[in-house]
Amino acid sequence: MYSPLFQLKVGSRAQPMVRTRPGSWPGISYLLTACILAAILVGCGSTNQSASSSARPVVTIGYMDNGAEPEVIAVAQKLFSKRMKADVQVKYFDSGPASLGAVASGALQFMTGIGNPPVVSAIARGVPLEVIWSQELFTTGEGLAVRSEAGIQSIKDLKGKNVGLVLGSTSEFALNALLTRAGVDPGSVHKLNMSPAAIRTAWSNHSIDAAYVWNPVFDAISHDHGKILATDQDIRQEAPIYSLSIVNSDWAKEHPELVKQFILAQNDAVTYYKEHPQDALQVIAKRAGIPVELARTEMEGYKIFGLTEQFDAEALGKGSTVSNSLVATSLKAAATFLQQKGSLPTIPDKLEQHVNPTYVESVITTK
Repeated sequence: MYSPLFQLKVGSRAQPMVRTRPGSWPGISYLLTACILAAILVGCGSTNQSASSSARPVVTIGYMDNGAEPEVIAVAQKLFSKRMKADVQVKYFDSGPASLGAVASGALQFMTGIGNPPVVSAIARGVPLEVIWSQELFTTGEGLAVRSEAGIQSIKDLKGKNVGLVLGSTSEFALNALLTRAGVDPGSVHKLNMSPAAIRTAWSNHSIDAAYVWNPVFDAISHDHGKILATDQDIRQEAPIYSLSIVNSDWAKEHPELVKQFILAQNDAVTYYKEHPQDALQVIAKRAGIPVELARTEMEGYKIFGLTEQFDAEALGKGSTVSNSLVATSLKAAATFLQQKGSLPTIPDKLEQHVNPTYVESVITTK
């Protein structure tokens, strides 16, 4: 999964090799604020609540081009429409700020495939939202590759080296965590801002010593006179990176059954992938516009959560464990990172209160 903080993962279906991730966030503060204001001005009093005059409510679900993930199955096979007793509209967004601005205005009820950093930025700006489904935790699909001849044997050896990465992305979030844990000042590393495609070129002409990037470039450069020094898996306690589904919490209080039906649709997609992996990869690849083998590689880089797994410590948690769940930790870690970058003036209080597993619990209880 791959979005820039506010996902400035602008996915190009014609250029699948240059996708971003669910967490890139250059200029997120300005972009999000502007998008929220614009969405409120345009969205107030419109769209979905016009459904009050019809028999079925209108529900809009947002998604982004995050490459391969089970949620793609839900979109491709119209699982949301099949599960939800509503007129479902699935809307594509090319950036996180636009999608979360729509959530703020009430024009968008659900957003899928959003990274934890953009979620934190929205919370800090008063957007009423809750995390209700943990889609994936990034594990081995993104990481730090170093050139074999660069003399880099450990994270400490990165000091003074040229490292290619997308600044303001999940890669910077993860790399900073690795450096900090190793006692290396992030400022002592020469970070070169470049797209994944540019990283591939710079690697080939020996312009960089290392790169923190996601698949497919991560896999390609690690096999081109390179070696893997670390992945997201190694820093998931310090800087966990997620793809999440959120809901407008004000709307959810009034429509709990529709929230539960949304969760059932997400679980249907995960179940289909786990029970029919080959067929699922075909569906995902076709919808995402990528080769099947690339879809397989990307999917292998996640830990994917189904219905009962939402209560795991590495997902939403349950009851008293929510505050210490890895999703809650991911929000706090992202907030700290954004504050250090100057993107947030202060860290929002009680971020764990925006992680809500009770809808999942209700689904399991009534199943």
